[in-house]
Amino acid sequence: MIKLNQREKMAVGIAGVCLFVFVVLQFIVFPLVDKRAKLIKGLATREKAVVEMRSMQARYRDLSQQRGSLIDRLAKREAGFSLFSFLEKNAADSSVKEQIAYMKPSESAKNEVFKQSLVEMKLQAVGLQQLVEFLEKTESPEQLVGIDKITIQENTKEEATLDVTLQMVSVDQATGASPQ
Repeated sequence: MIKLNQREKMAVGIAGVCLFVFVVLQFIVFPLVDKRAKLIKGLATREKAVVEMRSMQARYRDLSQQRGSLIDRLAKREAGFSLFSFLEKNAADSSVKEQIAYMKPSESAKNEVFKQSLVEMKLQAVGLQQLVEFLEKTESPEQLVGIDKITIQENTKEEATLDVTLQMVSVDQATGASPQ
């Protein structure tokens, strides 16, 4: 064996303690600190996910209530409701029936309970007062009818009249769907 003097023994002891501290820090303390940081970060991510899920749950509840409200409104609406005939009747009542250039019905966006009926109509040389009266009668939350798109231009042939293109939309119950 090698004989070490007191100073060398102390240096080897200090080096051993430093090596021991290094090993403890490198292989025990630092991994624990890293793992704790990952856990804290993961917890924050999970908390955000829980908040988002609760928000989505509240939104789902609201949408479910709206769906129920729509079903109730559809049940109160007269049987055999047709957007096309509803618009024709309101046009006659508003004295704009003669200004109708065309009416094009169509259907869009369907799901298991609801569908949307669309009617595009063009009114030519209609007065502003007639248009306002027609729109007031036609846009009806009770009947679930609204304006999807409207384009208004000044009529070049007749003074103080407008050319209007409307896309009206109505929510209807899909055929074969039963209220839940």
